[in-house]
Amino acid sequence: ILERCKIRGLPMICCNPDNIVVMSDGSIGHMPGKIAQRYESMGGKCTYFGKPHVPHFETCIRKLGLDRNRIAHVGDSLHHDVAGARAAGISSVFIVGGIHRDELGSAIGEMPDETALVNLFQAEKQTPTHVLPLFQI
Repeated sequence: ILERCKIRGLPMICCNPDNIVVMSDGSIGHMPGKIAQRYESMGGKCTYFGKPHVPHFETCIRKLGLDRNRIAHVGDSLHHDVAGARAAGISSVFIVGGIHRDELGSAIGEMPDETALVNLFQAEKQTPTHVLPLFQI
């Protein structure tokens, strides 16, 4: 399908650039960002809207009608959630039980060793303002 779209010169719009997600059974699922990256690697054109792109955050901030210092973005991706929040000038709450949990060596719902957190943040060049083991309603 992507090859036919590229041949026709169709642009792609990716509204959720996440690459992976942790499914309810703990397995990893692929997200639209992977498809968009593949299309671009084939020479297709793609426009992104969503995390980590600042216009997505700016739209949310405007719709909330709150000062930035009263807003925090919650998510499990250093590359999308934390990086996007930082770029938009808002706080971030990093959930360690998500897509980075294997790198951190922690079980879902448990905080990893502080050294593991620091090492991951340094390696990824992203440091959240807050860290939680799990976000559950």
